[in-house]
Formats: sequence, structure tokens, C-alpha cells
Amino acid sequence: MKPKMWLNLVLLIVLATLIGVAFFEPGKEEASTVYLTEIDGDTINRFELKNQENLVFEKKEGHWWLSSPFQAPANEIRIRQLLNIAKAESHARYPVKSEELVKFELDKPKAELNFGQTMLRFGGSEPIDMRRYVQIGYTLHLVDDDFSQQLLAKATDFVDKKLLPEDAKIKELSLPNLNAKLGDKGQWKIEPPSDASGMSELVNAWQSARAIEVNRFEGQAQGDKIQIGLVNSANVEFLILQREPDLLLVRQDWKLQYMVAGESGKRLLGIQKPTAENEKEQNEEESESPPEVDTDGTIQGESVEDGDHDDN
Repeated sequence: MKPKMWLNLVLLIVLATLIGVAFFEPGKEEASTVYLTEIDGDTINRFELKNQENLVFEKKEGHWWLSSPFQAPANEIRIRQLLNIAKAESHARYPVKSEELVKFELDKPKAELNFGQTMLRFGGSEPIDMRRYVQIGYTLHLVDDDFSQQLLAKATDFVDKKLLPEDAKIKELSLPNLNAKLGDKGQWKIEPPSDASGMSELVNAWQSARAIEVNRFEGQAQGDKIQIGLVNSANVEFLILQREPDLLLVRQDWKLQYMVAGESGKRLLGIQKPTAENEKEQNEEESESPPEVDTDGTIQGESVEDGDHDDN
């Protein structure tokens, strides 16, 4: 091989080596993901959210409750979403001084999450990637903003929309026109006496009932009472504020109003079963329908004698 060819080969090997070093950067560790905090949501039993209101959440007997500004069971999914914010990925970090907080809108934060030893303060968004500024101590973080709706929600948005506890078992049910009590043998006794075949559906409707909206209710409600006796749990009482078009129920002890939509609300007010009126309407609709006629002019369902067609 000629010396010139050897030289070219050596230069090619050197070039390939340099490219490999530049591309793979041996000895350099991959940048690990940095999170806002190292908080483990499963170990948290109390935390606070400050937005337009001051909200306090506490875990009691394994379940989350909203304990301020009022007391009510909390929506576990929404609580988990708040806890997960503490584990959001931090894409960039900078030291921040108190005099710099104004330009990041952190002098008056949009919201604050307080986990006791750790406070997260949420400011404005940077203009390029629209990532949210989050202050923790003297450090400014940039995180993807997919949680603002949770941070800015009002207290009633965090209330569990189930009308009864998750594991509720009904033993007594008192409605305006029905009183039912579960006997020792699992049979429902109804007053005034009536067919109990629809009681299972009624009880299931209550045990799974969810409101589409929950609001605060101030003042003293007036309306028919609904009383529900539960196994191994305190009895629950609602007042019927409205029946149509949606059912509005007030739970006076929590000062909350629950809205149950349309047919779901009607199923909670009594045993649902086919009525004679419905059957009559269906029969009338069938009788009023015009008879079907075959292509030869014969009305379907009628028998035709041979002699009817004999003109002789």
C-alpha cells in the first residue's frame, strides 16, 4: 500500500474516533430527572391549598376529608392529583431573590401548596413554552403546566359527589311516601304495605347515587325529609329542595346542596315499576298504527277465503 493511502486511512480512523467521542461522550452521565420535591404522597396525612380560599385536607381512617372551610368527605381522585403536583418534573432551576418575585408573579402567588416542611408557590408562566414558575425556598423551577385547573378549583369541587359513603349498606329507608326496614332474614318490610319487588333497585340506586354538582347551602332548608339508616355508620338525612327537572337535596349537617340529574333523581324517590298507564299508552300506540298491506293489497293478519276471490 502506498504511503499516501496509509496516511488517508490513518486520518479516516482518527476522524471516526473523534466523531464517536463527540457523539457518545464517554464518561458523561445521563442527566437524571429532577422533580419539584421528594415528597411521597402516600406518607402525607395533612396538607393545605391556598387559592381564593384556604382549604385544608386531612386523612381520617384511610379516607381524605376536606376539613376547612367546611367538613365533608373529599374526592380521592382530585386529592391524588394535588399530591402528584409535588412530583412534577422540574425542567429548569434558578436561584431567586425576593426582589425578583414580582416579574415571576410570585409576589402574589396564584396558589400555594403547603406540605408542612415544604411550601410550593405558583406564579405566572414563561412566554416561550408556557411553563409555570414554581418557587420552593430560594429556588425557582419551571414545570409543565397541566395542573392549574386543580390548583384554582373552589372548595366544593373537591367534595365527594357520592350521596352516601363508598361502603354504605342501607338497613332503613324513609321517603315521603315510603318507609322500608330490612328484617333479620333479609326481607324488606314496607309501610304502607306494597310490593317489595323493586326495593333492591331502589336501595342500589341510593348506594351508588352521585350528584352532578355540589354547592354550599346557607340558611335553613325547608322540604320533605329523606332519612337513611346505615349499617355500622351514622344515619344520613336529606331535605328535598326541588324535584323537577333535577333533584336538589340538602344535607343540613354539612350545609351542602347536591344536584342529581333527571331520571337518576327520580329513581331515588320511590320504587320504580311499570305502570298500567304506561302499558295502556303502549297498547294505544300499537292500535293506532296503520295496518301493513302486502303488494297484492291484502292486509297482513287477515285470512282470505277462496270464495272471496271467486266472481262466478
